[in-house]
Amino acid sequence: MESSVHSRAVFFVGGYDPKSPSALFKRLEREHRRSAALWDAESTVGTAVVDPGGEWATALIEAKGPGWSTQTRFTTLLLDPIVLADFAKPLPVRIGKYLRALADLVLSGTAFRIFRHAWRFGCYFLFPFACLVLYALIGALAGTLAARWTNALIGLALAVLIFFGLARWLGQRWPANHLMDLWSFSRDFMRGRRPDAEAQLDRFTAHITETLRAKPCDEVLLVGHSTGALLMLDLAARCLKRDPDFARRARHVSLLTLGSTALKAGLHPAAGKFRADMQRLAADPHLEWVEIQCMTDIINFHRSEPGRLMGLTPAANKPFPLVRNIYLKEMMDRDAYKRIRRSFFRVHYQYVSGNTRRYFYDWFLVCCGPVALGNRMRMKQADLVRRPEGQAPSEHAA
Repeated sequence: MESSVHSRAVFFVGGYDPKSPSALFKRLEREHRRSAALWDAESTVGTAVVDPGGEWATALIEAKGPGWSTQTRFTTLLLDPIVLADFAKPLPVRIGKYLRALADLVLSGTAFRIFRHAWRFGCYFLFPFACLVLYALIGALAGTLAARWTNALIGLALAVLIFFGLARWLGQRWPANHLMDLWSFSRDFMRGRRPDAEAQLDRFTAHITETLRAKPCDEVLLVGHSTGALLMLDLAARCLKRDPDFARRARHVSLLTLGSTALKAGLHPAAGKFRADMQRLAADPHLEWVEIQCMTDIINFHRSEPGRLMGLTPAANKPFPLVRNIYLKEMMDRDAYKRIRRSFFRVHYQYVSGNTRRYFYDWFLVCCGPVALGNRMRMKQADLVRRPEGQAPSEHAA
């Protein structure tokens, strides 16, 4: 049928962490296989081809179900050069950069806006600081006791030694050091102080636009998860600047942000360029943005309206973004939900994991199904679960 998607290009940016292409595609194949079984479908993930520079990897995914078949070129855009370089910095430097980022977010009022619109995300934002305070208190207590038995200099040295020892040991076991780097990166990026990231995003932009010119398809999805949502929104704006016809390179060109943390930039007074870029995207009538939020996930701005909070004026009759809230209890069977609910990082990754119940949001069907993203997100859950996946969606639009 004309409205069905037969070929699709997916470009994906994950969160701020290193990702091995082999591990990523192995996980993608496992999660897709789980979801495909729910829909009486099959999915095969081909061998990933890695860019010689190690900045992206692409695999062909072939899927078929009752009355439909699709081919998806899935490209993951890798942040490893940036993330690993940040991880390699000396610990005192990493702590110092984080404290500057923390002060920036507090003094600019951004931290208070974050708490106003997503208080649980605000607690996540403060987690590294709470860890540093804990290390300092333990070090100060040990140093004070040592000073009573020896002298103040030895007590001070012991306090400093314990602080950095705990920061290195517990900071690695807990995600504190990782999150310190993430917030430092986010602050520098929104202020235009990461030339390495700017250069890499420009290379991503060139790859995306050149690929779509050379290999047309029915649907293009630009997908960002977590901090990757911030970067993918930025990438979309770059693509539109580089190619004014970018949003018309396929019948459906959509942005998809999953568990997005992009409002940490959108709410910052210094991120005027980012908001101007988002307005440029909003004004393009051919580009759609879908945001998936989740109440169970603390690492997102649940029940927020990013477009409104950034002051965007979208094209007529076009929500930007179209926000959909998901509920893990409806996506997963009871045992699967119980296994992950106490791990906030695992919950945060459910957006890109396989469901164990039929649900309107399904990572496998988003990537490989025959229905375009915008049409799928406008369906009613009950109708979606009942209908054959190849059936035309228009009569079920919500």
